[in-house]
Amino acid sequence: MEQKTPLYKALDMEEFLDIWFYHPLGFRIALLGKRLALSADQVTYASMFLGIAGGLMLSRASVIWWGYALLIISSVLDSADGQLARMTGKSSERGRILDGMIGYFTFTCAYLGLCLLYLSNPEHAHGAVFIFSLAIISGMFTAVQSSLYDFYRTSFSSIVTKAKVEMHNESEKLSWFFKFCYSGYHVYQKMFASSHLAAMAAMVSKTGPDGRVPDSVRALYRKTNKPMVRMWNLLGDNTRFLAIAAVLILYRPELYFFFIIIVVSLLAAVLIMVQRYKDYKFITELRGL
Repeated sequence: MEQKTPLYKALDMEEFLDIWFYHPLGFRIALLGKRLALSADQVTYASMFLGIAGGLMLSRASVIWWGYALLIISSVLDSADGQLARMTGKSSERGRILDGMIGYFTFTCAYLGLCLLYLSNPEHAHGAVFIFSLAIISGMFTAVQSSLYDFYRTSFSSIVTKAKVEMHNESEKLSWFFKFCYSGYHVYQKMFASSHLAAMAAMVSKTGPDGRVPDSVRALYRKTNKPMVRMWNLLGDNTRFLAIAAVLILYRPELYFFFIIIVVSLLAAVLIMVQRYKDYKFITELRGL
């Protein structure tokens, strides 16, 4: 009988679509992958292939919804690879970095597809500079937003479910390429999440000889950050996929980039400020434990 691994890293932080759609389907694929002796990386590469194909297919009006369907399937596989890694006990820093990189590749192709869809309209034939400039700026903002989304979710999951404060894992041997890709992630942390890094460091000082976070500290962290991590979810892929669907229905691909640059960025700025307040409040209360 198959040993069923939990679908979620931490149920407290999961989104509605993940709970009822992506994770259940991903779990079935992960079980199949385990039976076929597939590795999590192989599922990740399949997700990348479908994501890239789906993103590029957004460029043609005749196949945009087929392309969108491939993006959704790619996201299901993205859920499956993490579940398969947990099932087989082969989760790693490298795998998490690779997973994030695949997301960047997928959305880069999706952004290119949206640009080409915009230019396919005869009225926009001379708008290449405009739309590609929007896409590049949007891509830069997306990189920061998705890194913050991943950072807060990963931190919450590790502390609440594993009672571990996982800072950067220097013990795992990474190739120069993966180290280079991961370096940007730490730059974003230091720039935008320094208060949370301070909160994590404060928790490390409270851990016992086994490195576990005491239950009282973990309960305080969960109480403080549960509402926040759900808000950080709004910077994730589900929001972007829903936005892509909306602009495809309207046949106004340029609106997607304005949404990312203006709406999501304003939301991220507010969340950064609120999170900073929550982190300093947490550190103050932690001192009293």
